[in-house]
Amino acid sequence: MADWTRESIIEAAKVAAQTCNGVLPMREFVRSTGISSYWIYQLFPVAGWSEIREFVGLERHPNDHVGLTDDELLEEFHRVVTDLGAIPNGVRFSLKARVTWGTLARRLGGRQGTLQRYRAWLQENHPGSPFLGYVQLQSRPAILTSNATGKIASAAAPWAKGSAVVFGAPINFCGLRHAPINEQCVVYLFGMVSSELGLIVDAIQSAYPDCEAKRCVDSKQNRWKRVRIEFEFCSSNFREHGHDPAGCDLIICWEHDWPECPLEVIQLRSVIDQLERKRRGTG
Repeated sequence: MADWTRESIIEAAKVAAQTCNGVLPMREFVRSTGISSYWIYQLFPVAGWSEIREFVGLERHPNDHVGLTDDELLEEFHRVVTDLGAIPNGVRFSLKARVTWGTLARRLGGRQGTLQRYRAWLQENHPGSPFLGYVQLQSRPAILTSNATGKIASAAAPWAKGSAVVFGAPINFCGLRHAPINEQCVVYLFGMVSSELGLIVDAIQSAYPDCEAKRCVDSKQNRWKRVRIEFEFCSSNFREHGHDPAGCDLIICWEHDWPECPLEVIQLRSVIDQLERKRRGTG
């Protein structure tokens, strides 16, 4: 379905609820109906899936109850971070995790509290984790300073020892010194090679899909076709985020790890390798 409405999503949730004994986590709803999390939070901005659950009369998922310890919640957060290769936002965490973001945030003190607790947990349990430096950077508090006018302004706290950005493998491609480790890096790298991929970019947006572009389909007649693009670090993230394949034509990623993907995929790792060999005259 191209455009969902509040009514059609509620109706789909009612149908799904009939086969789930009154308990339906959002990730299962997304998987079974093809309704992406984008539509859920676009049409129900107040509380997202919780609002839909109230309309339909669904119970909270059992994993949302207080039986889990804080350490078990942090272990689950670490599992999701490791799988995604990045610190997730609330939507991405809820789609991937066995508990909802609301449960985690309530128990650990919101996003900043979660990051601070996770940092301490990593230091104790995984002191060599590559995510330690990144989570330190994201969660370090602001400090108050006084500017020349005497007004109070906020500034980032000084970097502590061991607080550093995490880098990917060295590639040194056209000024990009390291390989991507998240979706933002993929977008940046795509901008560097989009013309060599034969794509003209019309717009990049925060809504799904990420990018509207055009591709030449007939060079003799100079005919172009619209291409809807979603950026992901790994192609399988597209499935994990609950995106509707009908709303996209092409996935551009760093790592293609989804062999059964129903969409065309461009793996930038391979593109960079081909361009480097071409420039060296070895490919």
